[in-house]
Formats: sequence, structure tokens, C-alpha cells
Amino acid sequence: MNFKRIFWGYLFILLEIQLFVVDILPEPLGYYLIFSGIATVPIENRTGNKLKKLLIGLIIISIPTVFIQQNGNLNDLGTVAGIYPWGIYTSILEIFKLIVAFFIFQLIIEAVTAHGDEFLLRKSSQTFKIYMTVMLLITLSHSFAMNLSTDVIAGYLFFTIPIGLIMEIMFLVFLWKLHKYDELQGVTF
Repeated sequence: MNFKRIFWGYLFILLEIQLFVVDILPEPLGYYLIFSGIATVPIENRTGNKLKKLLIGLIIISIPTVFIQQNGNLNDLGTVAGIYPWGIYTSILEIFKLIVAFFIFQLIIEAVTAHGDEFLLRKSSQTFKIYMTVMLLITLSHSFAMNLSTDVIAGYLFFTIPIGLIMEIMFLVFLWKLHKYDELQGVTF
């Protein structure tokens, strides 16, 4: 696996920088980078095959995110004003992004287990548990947040957005450390 490509792909997915009407860090390119980062995973690996198929689908279905700002013009419920299906679409993409992270963690844990590094295995498992638990709770709670009053939603977002951002940064740092470990040790996962 090429952790550097996975890192950059995930960064493209996480960041949204609009130049006029086009995202200059497009999500489809991010999914492609992740796909190319796991391209060396053997065909016999079921997790890798599922992730590759999912990434191919996400490359295609995330194309509209290049042209429509995902976080701009939001109303009180967190959906784009006037475009109700867009809120459903972005929620589905968030769920798929969580599934991609799950499969990436599974591949990392499989690779580290095969390598036999106990410390790295514990660190990978711990990061996986923390990241997936927090992000799953945030993702699931978003569906209930629309039933709250405007003041409560503001407090909820004030609490969950920084926590979600911290989790995303933690995942990126973890991927970068794996890349550096891979380079320093000369180990190929």
C-alpha cells in the first residue's frame, strides 16, 4: 500500500477549496488517489477488492461535488438552501467516506498483523476504535439533529464540528506516520 497516496487522497476528500464554482481539490481525484494507493493489494484480499469497487463507484458518484459547494449556502438544517436532495446526497457521501475509512483501517490492520509489529498493531487498533466510534456517533446523530430547535442545533454543531475535525486530523496524521514508518523502515505493507 502507498500510504502517501492514501493520505493525499483523503486530504482531497476532506478539504473543499472553491475557485469560482470549481473545487480545486476535487473529491473524485481524492478517491482515485486512494484507489491508486491500494492498487498493490493482492486480488485475493477480499477487503481490498471491496474497497476498490467502492472507490470506483465513489469516483463516479462524487463528480457533482466538483461543481457544487457542499458547505455553502446552508440553511438551519444543514442542507443547501433550496436543494433538498443535495442534503441527502451529501449525507450519503459522508456515510460512504466513513465506510472507506473503515476498509482502509481493516487493510492497515491486516498489513501490520502480517508484518508482526505489535506496537503498530496496538496503535492501529486503538486509532481505529476511537476514530470509528466518534465518527459513527457524529454521523448517526446528524440524522436526529434536524428535529432539534435552531438554538440547540447551533450548540450541537459547535460541539460536533470541532470533534469531527479533530478525528479527521488524527486519521490524516496516522496515515502520514504510517507513510514515514514505511519509508524509514524500508517496509512495504
